[in-house]
Amino acid sequence: MPLAGFLIFALIAHFVLSGSSHALDERIFLIFAEWARSHDELMGFLTFMSEAAEPAFRVTGAVLLTIGLLIARHKRAALFVILATAIGAALCSLIKALAARQRPDLLPRFDSVASYSFPSGHAWNGMIFYGEIALVAALFLPRRWRVPVVALGVLAAVVTGAARIALGVHWPSDVVAGWIGGGAWLLLCYGLLLGDEA
Repeated sequence: MPLAGFLIFALIAHFVLSGSSHALDERIFLIFAEWARSHDELMGFLTFMSEAAEPAFRVTGAVLLTIGLLIARHKRAALFVILATAIGAALCSLIKALAARQRPDLLPRFDSVASYSFPSGHAWNGMIFYGEIALVAALFLPRRWRVPVVALGVLAAVVTGAARIALGVHWPSDVVAGWIGGGAWLLLCYGLLLGDEA
């Protein structure tokens, strides 16, 4: 699965960097962002989800999770969180710098951003953050609860990514690539470190 995810990510990157995705990106961006902005309560929720995935929150959460796992003597799970979070974030930043894609300017932005657009860091790192919490939790839960917990983690990451489109700071392809790239990295780390414990 991680290999398939990375291949799909590379395909999206090809279409983005070649400009082939731009027309579709514009259409989806305007349809979704304008619809979301017409619903004040929805925008309030999406803004909250975006803020909850800011680096300070994610790093603090990952550190606390790591400490908790070390106290509980689950060293491999702690290593999983450290590698997935730290290297995943660095990888996303590297790809952003290489792609150097400009952010949308079709609508006013509801967030102050300075970095490049592709892939969405909130979508990529959000998938890793919420995903690792869900996957670690699933290790300690009865089997019947594992799928719902992981699904909830994925849903939180999906909403976080969608929020970035509504706020006007990312193209849809940035977000989809972030979900897929972050998810592939998460699953790779999980398979290498915790796959035999699932």
